[in-house]
Parts: sequence; structure tokens; C-alpha cells
Amino acid sequence: MIPKARTLWQRLYEDIGLSEYEARAYISLLENGPSTARRLSMISGIPRTKIYGTLKKLIERDLVIEIPGNPKMFLATPPSETLEPILRAYERLVEDFKVFISYLEEIYVKSDYASKLKRSNLWTLSGRNEILHRILGMLTHARRAVDLVTSEDCLILIYKLYGKVLDDLAGKGVEVRLFTQRNPRNQNLIRELRYIYKVRQLDVPPSILYINVDDSLFLLASLTEHGNSDIGVFIENPVLSNLILRLLRIEKPRRLLIVS
Repeated sequence: MIPKARTLWQRLYEDIGLSEYEARAYISLLENGPSTARRLSMISGIPRTKIYGTLKKLIERDLVIEIPGNPKMFLATPPSETLEPILRAYERLVEDFKVFISYLEEIYVKSDYASKLKRSNLWTLSGRNEILHRILGMLTHARRAVDLVTSEDCLILIYKLYGKVLDDLAGKGVEVRLFTQRNPRNQNLIRELRYIYKVRQLDVPPSILYINVDDSLFLLASLTEHGNSDIGVFIENPVLSNLILRLLRIEKPRRLLIVS
């Protein structure tokens, strides 16, 4: 059974990172064959003001080829040629991640935390809204310190949504520390934040977000570009919180008394 066209373009949109317009244009060309930009705009529902930019990006990704003529025609390249390398890349990523998990497990076992862990409340988070809602709840409960470790894009997003909350916390004496990458995109924001928070440069993997509140609540999440596949975990456990800080190689200048 062949999936409906809507399902097809959604899979491309969600699984390999195409924009909605790019996915719809590619599926329309596969179904209808060579088309002019004007005709493709009509059959795919993509605005004419967006169709040429969409086709340009598809050509750059080798998903579409341009056929010279008057008018120009556009043709989808065979999926077996263009999408197969993406599948191979995903397979390599999965294998690399398995090795990474084994490495983390080795660190965990050597640290002997397993014998020290107590029963904890743990939640798995799925989707941008659920993760952001949990972050707000964590910040609301902050009393002593907030550690925020994030990539440049996530930093901009978090400060846009919760900048006022963080400012209020700092005004109440809560120590707010930010760990992030510095580049031309966020250097102005970092310069402003240094007046209020402790900011330190740190190489953070893309899309990673880690928040530690009072060394007792922490959230670790991966935020995707479009937010469709965001995942994360939230846990109330000071031992695991300290373990994550060690894995991220973040030194803690303060020593807190943890009461069980």
C-alpha cells in the first residue's frame, strides 16, 4: 500500500530535515514528473514567491535537477540515488552513538555511582512544549543556583522565553551560570548577559540543553531545528546531577550540603 502524498512529504520534513516547502516540492515532482516552477507552485500549494528559493535549495542538495529551456523545467532525482546516502549516514550515526553510550556506561561504572543512587523521580519528555513547560517549572523552584549549559541557538531561544524569569532570579540572589559557545551570532547577547550572570565559554554539542537547579533538579534535552523530534529527561536526584556536570567537565565553585 502506497502512503498518501501528505504522509510522504511529512516523513521527509520530519526525518531528514527538509523544510515543509522543500518536502512538498520534491514529492510533487516525483508524482507528476518534470514541471515548470509555475506549475509546481500550483500542484504543490507552495506560494509562487517561495517556489524558486525552494527549488534552489533542492538543487543544492542534489534532490532536483534543472532542465534548461524556455521555460525551465525541474525534475526530481531518483530517491535511490539521493536518499540512500542519507540512510547510510543515519546508520553510521547510530553506530557512533552506540559507541558513545558504551563510553558513558564505562564512566558510570567506574565512578561507582550505581551503589550510591537512591530511588528518584524520573520523567521522559517528548516535544518542544513539554520540555519548555518543565523548564519553566524548574526555574520557578530555584532558590540557590541555576546552571544552564547550551548551544548558541538554544541559548537565544531560552533567553527569549525566560529572560525575565532568569533576571528576576538573579535579582533575588540566585546564582545563574551560563555555559555556551561564543560566536558572531550570540556575542552581543553574551556581552549583555555578563552584566547579570556568570558566563563561561564551553564547547557544547549542537542542540544540547542541560539545566541544573539547586543541584537537585536537572533536565537534559536535545532540541531539533523544527522542534518536531525534541526529547529530554527530567530527574530529581542530586547524585545524577553531579554526574552530568562531571561528564560535561564543569567545575563547581560552590559546595552544597545535600540533605536526603
